[in-house]
Formats: sequence, structure tokens, C-alpha cells
Amino acid sequence: MPRGLTLVEAMSVMDQNRRTQADRRAEPTSPWGAFPPVGQRMQARRADEHQRVYYVDRFSALELGLVVAILAASLADAVLTTHLLEIGCYEANPLMKRLLEHGVSWFLVGKYLLTVVGLPLLLIFKNHYLFGTRFRVGYVIPALLALYLILITYQVYLIAGL
Repeated sequence: MPRGLTLVEAMSVMDQNRRTQADRRAEPTSPWGAFPPVGQRMQARRADEHQRVYYVDRFSALELGLVVAILAASLADAVLTTHLLEIGCYEANPLMKRLLEHGVSWFLVGKYLLTVVGLPLLLIFKNHYLFGTRFRVGYVIPALLALYLILITYQVYLIAGL
């Protein structure tokens, strides 16, 4: 310890000498800092963290694929629904029925917006438990895609039969 310095001052000098990188806080964060290529948290690091609710910064390629597939399925459902309406079927969903009263474009935009707003919420809260059960919100995403695929299959069956 250099003479004339208190213990705290000496530790501060040693700590400053130990730094190898410039202080990252000296410069403002770049807008591109929100899109890091690697190194951000995608899952819980420890087993005890996985037992609690936690948030992540990045999502897997599988989750991206599921989201894109759900968006495509939603649009396919909307197109098939409009076709079914043209050949004499009716809309069973009261909200979509109300949008259809304003026109097909209202229906298509409304359906798309509901899907686009809902999916990010499912992704953000994907690690939360559903109603105190052991099932997480993230389990809803593949189930939603499966339900859309069943619905589309049924719609194609109706079109083929009419």
C-alpha cells in the first residue's frame, strides 16, 4: 500500500489499475444496442430460476417460426372465411361478425391486428404460469397454431363439400 493513502484510497487505485476496458458508461448507448447479435439471455441460467417467473431478452428460432406460422394461418383463416361467407356460410364469432358488418376490409384488418397484438404478449409472458398451474403461457403458442391448422382443415373440408 502506497504511503499517505488510506485503505479505501489504495483499494480505489488498485481497482483502477485492474481495469482493462474503457468505461462503457462514458458513451451513450447506440440505438442498435437493442438488437445485439449474441450473448443476451434466452432462458433461465439456473434450475431455481426456472421454477420462478422470469423474462428473457431474446427468443429462439423455433418461437419465431411459430409466430410467423400463426400469422400466416390467421391470414389463411381470414381468406377462407371470406370465401365461405360468399358461398353461403356465416361467421360464428360475434366480434368478427360485427367487423364484417362494416365490410371485409374491416374484418381482415381487425383479425390481423388482434393476432399481431396478442402474439407479442404471449411471447413476453411465455414463462409465466397459467392460473397457478404448472403450465406456462408459452405452451399456448404451439397450441394456438394447432387450433388454427384444425380450423383451416375444417374450412377446406367445407369448401370442398359445398
